[in-house]
Amino acid sequence: MENRKELGAVAGIALVLALVCLHVSPAAHLWAQERSVDLPPADSPTTATPHIAGSSSALPLIVRGPCDPNYWIVSSRCCRQQVENGEPCAYRVYRFDGLGGGRGADLEELYGTLQPGVPVCFMAHGSFVEWDSMLDDCANTYRWIRQAAPHHPLNIIFYTWPSDDSSRLIPTLDVNKMGRRAEQNGLYLAELISRVSNDHYISLIGHSHGARMISAAVHALAGGLVEGRYFSGGPQWRHRIRLVLAAAAIDHDWYNPGGRFELALHRAESVLNLQNRHDFALQFYPSRRLFSSRALGITGVTRLDRRLLGVQNCRIEDCDVTPIVGLGHVWAHYYQQPDIAQMIRHFIYFDESP
Repeated sequence: MENRKELGAVAGIALVLALVCLHVSPAAHLWAQERSVDLPPADSPTTATPHIAGSSSALPLIVRGPCDPNYWIVSSRCCRQQVENGEPCAYRVYRFDGLGGGRGADLEELYGTLQPGVPVCFMAHGSFVEWDSMLDDCANTYRWIRQAAPHHPLNIIFYTWPSDDSSRLIPTLDVNKMGRRAEQNGLYLAELISRVSNDHYISLIGHSHGARMISAAVHALAGGLVEGRYFSGGPQWRHRIRLVLAAAAIDHDWYNPGGRFELALHRAESVLNLQNRHDFALQFYPSRRLFSSRALGITGVTRLDRRLLGVQNCRIEDCDVTPIVGLGHVWAHYYQQPDIAQMIRHFIYFDESP
């Protein structure tokens, strides 16, 4: 069972209040040797014949309802040292398929059961997320995403990483450590994406430092350098890829030419940035290091950024969710809003009209 630690509160330091105490949710219920989440009674699966992205014809598929769980969790939490050292990870895989909670599985089963031609959505959480709250977030996020398009099929994979083992003694160092680790995990995420067959479209959702992770993953898939390393698989995969960034804890200029993730927009066909100008936690983002730019999650893509992006400018779009989210930063502030699910729907399902 994964080690679980309580979130520490460091009094008087606004950065800790803003960035460390980000994710608090009720503890999940025990199941087998790990943990599961209580779900409402399952809806009966419905047979549908939707348009399948990337296929030349419609195929009959089983489309699961929002209250009928059908998702995966891939964990690198057991790979703490491997992350820093760039070593391979022996991922732990769990399947939630409506058969009495989660159960252990493996990557072979995961990729073998992906519905052919159906988009695959990867979700990456932010920093300081414990195992229990991650499980609750996954269950709630699944329902939130499926309720936006209950009649369209979707393969959903949640990626969880060791984001909760910081000392909490020096907040700025902890935030920087988690940011670097999220970026390093982008190489692991790139590996998982590369294993998906080319008949699938890929969507990626990243929250807070998870936005840094998915940006690093796509940058790596395009042949870019991530934390001093290149993705060994190379840029040969040609999936259609879309990104959704929520409360993005990355510099607003990192997608620009010469920026940290400059190749991301060369590989992703579109990026939707959910901009929240009042995000309380991200107000402290520049304090993590000298001469830091402000966070993309607050500023959006600036006018200067758009001039520098040139022809790539059309690939990234800001969507202002300030009136909906307000001061909030935690992921629950997003997945509790059906309106936001509708905003990102086409980026995830690839179901817009031609």
